[in-house]
Amino acid sequence: SKMATPKANEPYFERASPFWMSLIGVGFTIFGLAVYTPQSVPWSMLGPLGTLTQYLIKNHPVQLYRGFWIAWGVHTVEAIIAAILTTMKNIGGVTRLKWIVQTQLFGLASLYMLILYKPKAKAS
Repeated sequence: SKMATPKANEPYFERASPFWMSLIGVGFTIFGLAVYTPQSVPWSMLGPLGTLTQYLIKNHPVQLYRGFWIAWGVHTVEAIIAAILTTMKNIGGVTRLKWIVQTQLFGLASLYMLILYKPKAKAS
């Protein structure tokens, strides 16, 4: 996909791809439900994913719990990197917050676009 070009005085922001947002959103939701309310989901209706999840809930609940929080921790580190990069790339205000929140929720699907963004040098 081509990079969006910000309008003259607007800081650069690009929404993560709907594909990745959906995949990561559903993944985190299933992960969270498996860890915190496994009995609330009809796992058998989710095919092979449900079977795998049921197996993990039954046989590896501690690893599932740790995995959930490790994944959340990784996203938190990525959000901190986004905070640093937005400052380095002169992206401030609400737009900076959008990058940080989007990266916390969707990780590399967001951070990657921010890493690729090269601000135009200001004419002196």
